[in-house]
Parts: sequence; structure tokens; C-alpha cells
Amino acid sequence: MTSAPLRARLRARAPGAAATRLSLLLPALLLATLPALLVRPVSDPSPWLHLRVGAFLADGGRFALPDPWAPLASHAYVPTQWLPSVVTAWLYPHLGAPLVAWERAAAIGVLALALLLWAHTLARPWVAAATTAVAVFAAWPSLTERPQLAGFVLLVPVLAAWWRTAQDHRARWWLVPVTWLAACVHGIWATGAAIGGIVALCVIVSGGVGRRVALRLVGLLAACAAAAALTPIGPRLLLTPFAVSGQGRQFVQEWMPSSVRSPHVLAALALLAGAWLCWVALGRRMPGWHVVLVVVGCALALTMERTVAVAAFVAVPLTATAAEAALRSREGAPRDALPRQGRVLSRTTASWAAATLVGVAVAAPVAAARANTPVRVPLGLTSRLTALPADTRVLVDGDTSGWLMYAAPQLRPVYDLRVESYTAHQVEDFIGAMSADPGWDAYVRDRGVTVALVPSDSPVRAALVEQDRWRELARDQGHVLLEAPR
Repeated sequence: MTSAPLRARLRARAPGAAATRLSLLLPALLLATLPALLVRPVSDPSPWLHLRVGAFLADGGRFALPDPWAPLASHAYVPTQWLPSVVTAWLYPHLGAPLVAWERAAAIGVLALALLLWAHTLARPWVAAATTAVAVFAAWPSLTERPQLAGFVLLVPVLAAWWRTAQDHRARWWLVPVTWLAACVHGIWATGAAIGGIVALCVIVSGGVGRRVALRLVGLLAACAAAAALTPIGPRLLLTPFAVSGQGRQFVQEWMPSSVRSPHVLAALALLAGAWLCWVALGRRMPGWHVVLVVVGCALALTMERTVAVAAFVAVPLTATAAEAALRSREGAPRDALPRQGRVLSRTTASWAAATLVGVAVAAPVAAARANTPVRVPLGLTSRLTALPADTRVLVDGDTSGWLMYAAPQLRPVYDLRVESYTAHQVEDFIGAMSADPGWDAYVRDRGVTVALVPSDSPVRAALVEQDRWRELARDQGHVLLEAPR
């Protein structure tokens, strides 16, 4: 017969046990359904460029000057995202647009899983889930159908490894092959390496490690840089992120400074502020290397829109750790104890990973049903474009140029969305021509343009038709195909 005190303790524990099971079950359900819910028709302009890049490289093509596609490009294009481009271009003829839609949904599911598991090693399930949800929201504008998303998936374990290194001072040499892979996927690898360098510097200058440990960490950073230099792109890959952002930052929205009025920027900053406030509530100083990462996170959130997502990822362990410490202090538990280690954490990891696999698998037929037809591209004009003579020079808006190069590779756009391939003066001239600013007609004439594929409501369309008597050939999806008078 159960004693009264024991029954009282069991009743007191029951709600907590139920809440714990619920906090483990809800993330699993979300991970199992999230990829399917995120399936959408391809709408980003970049996937078409990467399909063209992948097909070109798979056929043995190489980028140099003069550019093989755009006759007026001034800088040699560096295909820093070659690996996912080649793989997707190889599969696309067999699977079509649903493949790209599925890749995005699956990658977001895996990214959410990686962030959740990382946070769960530092905090209880509901804290980990809440922190992950805010981070994914903050990163949302960057989670599009581009190789950058795969770069984010690889970035999370890199950041997690350096976080653990800051705690135990161990050099994790498996980061070397991961860095090589990440460097083949997207230029965001350089941001992860830079954050790793900052963490290693914090460990070294703290004075708590010997010379041998310091040399190991420096050696690890050097080995990661060497691995990136040994990709098929070669050593020039190490400088590419700086060259790309420097050449196009004033023209590309995602490379411009972010606005604190953006809810996504505010979400990333809120995570960082939450970590700080939890330590204040504890009455304790935030560890020095945490402070450095908070500063790094704020800089990433405010420097450019492209790095807001990375700021959110950096904030995840900071917020999870601080929130867990505050909760444990309130409960009277040991402050430095980590929650749910050992078999419990392993079972949770296995169940959440299995749920993600289910979600990724379910997303495939959903993509096949919902994402067969891309949007924002004039698919109805494909036959007319492919019938045009080879090397025809085309005036095309930047967002459509990637699709044009993929759908009609024999044509030669005088400008395309690879902003880094052009000088600032060339980009300004193109923007002026598309706006029908004074001198637009000289731009078209001097560059030998004989065909235009432009938005039907664009100023340059009206100028071409009304002033220069260009002939309209066809329309589709808000675009008009024009031909110069003979």
C-alpha cells in the first residue's frame, strides 16, 4: 500500500513529467510536418543561375574572361557554390522543379533539427525548442532555394564544435574535412571559420591554456584554411567572399546594412539581449567569451541582411545556456549542470532525427504535387527564346536573367544577376537603362541589343515600344519579349 507522503510526491511530479513528455513530443511532431508545410513552387531567381552553372561545369566548362555567357562581364565569375549546383543540375532533368522545392523544404527541416539538438545539449527541451523557433524566424528571409541554405546546414555543426572547444579547449580535427565540404557548397563557410578564429583567440588570450593547446588551435585554423584552398576552386577561394561583397554591396539588397525595423533582425537581437538579461537576473557576469560572441552576433545582425541568419545561429547557444542557468538557479539546482545527458539525450536525438527523416520523406510527394510549375518566370516564352539565333544580345532584367541563361543558353545577356562580374559603373548604367533614364537608348544601341525580355510595366519597355518602335513578339507572366526594328 502506497504511503501518503509518497502519493503526494508522485502527484507533485506528474504534471512536470507530463510537461516534459509534451516538450519532447511537440518538437518531434513539428519536425515531422515542417518540411511538407514548407513546400512551395520555386520563386527565387537564383536557382536558375545555379542550374546553369552546374550544367556548364558538369559539361567541362570553365569560367574566365571573356565570360562564356555574358560578353560584357568585367570580372571572372568564381563558382563558389559549385557542388550543390552540379548535383542539382544532374538531377533536375529527371525530377524537374519539384526537386528544387523539395531541397529547400528538406534543408530547412535539417537546419531546424541541427539547431534544436545543439540547444538541447545546453538546455531543457522547451527552452531549446523556443530558442530554435526564434532563430529560424530570424533566418527566414535567407532560407530560399539557393545553395546558401545548404551552407547554413553545414555551418551549425561548425559553430557547435567551436562552442565546445571554448568549453573544453579540445581541437576538433574533424572540422578540417567539414570545412572542405562547406567550402564547396557556399561562401558562408568563411564566416564560420572567422567565428572559429575568434573563439580560438578568446581561449588563447584567456590565459587558461598552455602553449601546446594554443598551437593545436592555431594549427586547426590553419588546416581548415588549407582545406578550403584545396577545393577545385583553389587558393583564390580564400579571398572570394571579400571580393564578392565588396563589388556588389551597394547594389544587392541582402549585402546592404540591415534595418532594426525588420522583425527578423529584431528577433536575432532579442535572442542576444535575452542571453544578457538572463545573466543579469542571475546576478552573475556573463563569461568573457560569451560577451565576445554577443558582440559578434550584434555585428552580424546589423552589418548586412545576409548575415542576420548567422547572428541568430550564434545566439542560440548563448540564449539556451543563459536561460537554463536562470531556470536552474530559480529551482535551486546546480547552476553548471547540463540537462538531459547520457541515454535520455541520445533517445531524444534519435527520436527527433527520425521525425525529421519522416518529414523529409513526406515532403517529396508533396513537392511533386504542389511545385511542378515555377512562378515569376515566363515559361510560355521558352520556345520563342530558344528559336532565336545564337549569340543574340538580350536586354533582360536581373531577376529573370538567371532563368534566361538556363532556358535559352545560346543567348547573350548584356547584364545578368551575377553582380560581382560587373564593375559598379556597369551596374549603374544597366539600372539607368532599365529605368529609361537619359542615355538609355545609347546603352541599348552601343551594346548591340536586338532583343529585350523585360517586365511589361517597366519604363524601358514603354521607351522601346513608343520611342524606338520595337515590335512585341509575346507576353507571359508579366514579361514581354521585344524585337528591335529591322
